[in-house]
Amino acid sequence: MKKISILLFAMVVLAFEVQAVQFKQMSIHKTLEFNISGTLQSIFTKSEIDILDDDFDIHRFRLNLSGKMDDNVSFYGEFEVGSNMSETLWTASPASRMKILVLDEKIAAGARYAQKDFGADSRLVQAYVDLKYFKKFKLRIGQVPRGSSYELNTPVNKLETINYSTSVGQFGKFVRGFQLRFAPCNFLKIGLGIDDSVGGISGGTNQPKAKISAGGKIVFIPWKKHLQLKFCGRHVAETLEMPDANAGIVGADFKYKGFHFQGEAYFLHVNPVNKGTKKGLKGNICSWYAHASYMIPTTNIQIVSRYNFFEKRMRDRKTDILKAPKNYYMEIITAGVNWSFSPCSRLQVMYDVVDGDDNDSLDVQLELSF
Repeated sequence: MKKISILLFAMVVLAFEVQAVQFKQMSIHKTLEFNISGTLQSIFTKSEIDILDDDFDIHRFRLNLSGKMDDNVSFYGEFEVGSNMSETLWTASPASRMKILVLDEKIAAGARYAQKDFGADSRLVQAYVDLKYFKKFKLRIGQVPRGSSYELNTPVNKLETINYSTSVGQFGKFVRGFQLRFAPCNFLKIGLGIDDSVGGISGGTNQPKAKISAGGKIVFIPWKKHLQLKFCGRHVAETLEMPDANAGIVGADFKYKGFHFQGEAYFLHVNPVNKGTKKGLKGNICSWYAHASYMIPTTNIQIVSRYNFFEKRMRDRKTDILKAPKNYYMEIITAGVNWSFSPCSRLQVMYDVVDGDDNDSLDVQLELSF
């Protein structure tokens, strides 16, 4: 009887402890929800460029923290644990075609290695707070990706190509500021934002003369979950070093039964009317890409292709003479395959055909997510 009493007492105590733990967890969940996820990508690159060796490295190791304090306040943080360093910079060859130089500097190059570039905060990719006190309005404050880029707003484990397009390095950068988002109806979204306009692929910059940028975006969704169209505009303020500029972006995203088509076109005009030290500078930068993919039925294999074009033309306003070192264009054709072993792992094989002499490369990447 004594043993039975001790056993019953122990069961009561255990049940109480379990209930206490559950109650404690429920109390925490009522005030704070917290989630941790991450992505590890290892890559092998074989390049035709003589001065670049074949390379095997940790491409990315991203940790993501997200949660919410209550129904109106949520937060998100993304950190790069790996080096996330830039190894290459595209520059103009005498023929005005893109050529690669290897540098020790860490620069936002805006090329096929753009995903390795960063600004002052190489470890902090993005960190922001969302405030939603009104039904159709949301305010986002922190270090955020510009809303003008599909690729930059896509998690790295959802990207269908290993490398971003050149548009990301030139137009899509992560910036610090705030964004006001408004959804008046199911088929329309409107966004406004002000940010510091200067920053690399995974960070803003702490340079004291960063330029202020203001932009707006309209997203039209005529076919829910299948088709959306976007129209963006941005104004970049003048600094002592650089003139002001205006940019326009259009894009489309279509998904249906395993097919995925996506495209973006960017245009930037440098205003020749300015008071900066480079007041004689004027010119245009344009970039666009078209992306297509198809998931083969009854398999875990996805075929991917992309065409990317980039052109930069700058002139001296006084002489109106082209300056060859500042003018170049580039074309990249990407073809590859994604093979998903499970929802948490996949193998990506991509070949980049780059306009110019001996610039092509083969990238093989293994990805694990949790």
